[in-house]
Order: sequence, then structure tokens, then C-alpha cells
Amino acid sequence: MFLARVVGTVWSSVKWDGLKGLRLLLVRPYHLDDLVRSEGRTADDGIPPKGLNDGVVVADVLGAGPGEDVVIAYGHAARVGIEPELKPGEAPHFPIDAAVVAIVDRFQVVPPMPTT
Repeated sequence: MFLARVVGTVWSSVKWDGLKGLRLLLVRPYHLDDLVRSEGRTADDGIPPKGLNDGVVVADVLGAGPGEDVVIAYGHAARVGIEPELKPGEAPHFPIDAAVVAIVDRFQVVPPMPTT
């Protein structure tokens, strides 16, 4: 899992049938340095993440919106996040790699211990 900022919404009029009805967002993953600089602040504090240069398209069933910080799961964990009733060995109904599994209210980063 990783922490990211929602930076947009993705719309698509043509898509694989398994994605119909699934909301897609564009998120920008945080880099640990970004988290240390903005420790404890919320998305409403207006501190944009520098993060990675690449955005990630994720599925969202929680209703996250632009400017919110979210926890993203990927791979099998993302599919279970979208389909919690998925049984072991059952094929997922959605072809996704990443999904919002939590909307973050606040976070705390423990500063590194000084080296002597």
C-alpha cells in the first residue's frame, strides 16, 4: 500500500465491460520526504505533494475527491478492496491493479533518529 493525493478524476466513454460503473481517479503517490514536510496536516491545508512525477489511475468505491489524501492498495489487495466478498481462488470481476482502500484524515511521521 502507499499514500497518495487525489489529483483528478478519469472519465472514459469506451472501456472494458468489467469497468462499467466503476469510478476512476488519478492519484499522485507521496514520497517519504513529502510526508515528513507536511506531517500531521490534512489535504485541506493546501500543501500539494511533490511525490512522484507519474500519476496512477485507481478504482474508487469510497467516494474520495480531488485534494484528499488516500491509501492505495494494489494487486490482489486492490481487487479485494473493490470486491470484499471475493472468495479465495475466485476470479475478480474488475480488471484493476490499484484501488482506494482508505481516505486519510491525518497522519504522523516519526522523524529519523539522529546518528552520532
